Amino acid sequence: MAGRGDPPRSMRGAAAGLDVDAPPRRGGGGGGGGGGFVRLGESSGPGLAGLGGGLAGLSLGGRGRGGGDMVGGERPPSPPPSPSGLHPSAGRTLTTHLFAEAQKHVHRLEEGVHFSSEGASSGDSLMDLVTLLSAVTFSVKTVGAMVRCLGLPRSAGAKNVREANEAANETWIKSLTASRACSLLVSEECEEPIAVSDPGTGQYAVVFDPLTGLAEPPTQDMGAIFGIFRQLTAAGEEPSLMDVLQPARQLVAAGYAVYGSSTMLVLTTGHGVDGFTLDPSLQEFVLTHPRLQVPFAGETYSINEGYASSFDERTKLMLETLKEEPTLDGAPRTCRYLGSMVPDVHRTLLYGGVFIYPAHAGRPMGRLKLLYEAGPLAFVAEQAGGEASTGRKPILDIQPESVHHRVPIILGSEDDVSLCASHFRTAPWGSGPKSDPMAMLRRTHSIDACLRRSSSGARSVGSFGGRSPTRGVTLDEDIDGFVCAHLPVL
Repeated sequence: MAGRGDPPRSMRGAAAGLDVDAPPRRGGGGGGGGGGFVRLGESSGPGLAGLGGGLAGLSLGGRGRGGGDMVGGERPPSPPPSPSGLHPSAGRTLTTHLFAEAQKHVHRLEEGVHFSSEGASSGDSLMDLVTLLSAVTFSVKTVGAMVRCLGLPRSAGAKNVREANEAANETWIKSLTASRACSLLVSEECEEPIAVSDPGTGQYAVVFDPLTGLAEPPTQDMGAIFGIFRQLTAAGEEPSLMDVLQPARQLVAAGYAVYGSSTMLVLTTGHGVDGFTLDPSLQEFVLTHPRLQVPFAGETYSINEGYASSFDERTKLMLETLKEEPTLDGAPRTCRYLGSMVPDVHRTLLYGGVFIYPAHAGRPMGRLKLLYEAGPLAFVAEQAGGEASTGRKPILDIQPESVHHRVPIILGSEDDVSLCASHFRTAPWGSGPKSDPMAMLRRTHSIDACLRRSSSGARSVGSFGGRSPTRGVTLDEDIDGFVCAHLPVL
């Protein structure tokens, strides 16, 4: 693989124009370039003093100069309550949440992960993961501030899309490297993986897309995506491609950020999904969406119908079905497409429905990159009770062939993804829901749909919610759709 020179020693800060120096190395040594990776950390710098508190605040998720819990130092005065009513003492912050989850799940994590309080570079430890996620939150805050100033004539940050993309990428690289909790980075903006040359690095590999939704700024929201793998090579050995070319089901943690009316960070460490909103007065992420769950079925679909003429026949039939088939509660579907992947997925996970980016004549392999886009998003979706598929295979089970491997994707509510994927399955009765007797029972004769069409108002109908389409139904008469409650869903 082709090499790449060291990143510049300074980077323009997002909102304050801070100069960020290259992260220091721990100890001496550090090998030369290896495996064709881009090498970071070869030359030490004066540190990360410009990062608002340095590594002490970063590695433990502190707020640096903004205040927060510090290890080995005094606790700064508590900040005043915010106008929104969110306060660290009243609501759980992201840092508090990470440590609480670490202690709660320490005995249920995979073999080889242990809790350690000896620092951020104690090997393959849970503390490394907490430190790494703290570095991710710092990157999200910094890039979010830059995005909000994008295009302003007197802004100290990026002036255009290209500068914003480059600055976001450098911010993520420097922040993750400074955490000293990872050994390998894969960015959407870099052709080759980046090996971190530091003998004190942890045993994690991070994949990320630092800034998405740049097609038409500032008319659309933007976002970021990330995933964290455990390094497969032994500690002390040179990282290799096998450390990141893993199926997304092997992710240790994943999430995404949304830069919209507010800055949100949605995160999973393999034990459910939680959403955090940035309180701008405190510069802290506060838990606002605990244990996020994707509705079993939704009423929206998100797809770029501008490419409809270049879809294959199965995809066209799938799109036709979405328009014609009612939802499980009998309501028609509506199309909601923003043209920005992360906000589209975020809405789908919150309110249900399906996000689709299929293969077409211009993108025969699909558009989304498996390693750092489709994979982490699929991991989040399934942890929240949704599904993600190419139509033929679950996204989480696909083995990446390269760092920029592309795939089509169908992601969202379980019922909607199943409906879409039925057009691509090979079954004895053919493909498509109209050929599938179980789908016919489950959809066209769903209980709620029958009750909605009924003229009687004596029964308790209720809105569809949770995982049971029969919620709120009194079975006081024979309804054809009743059998679907007792038959397995394909």
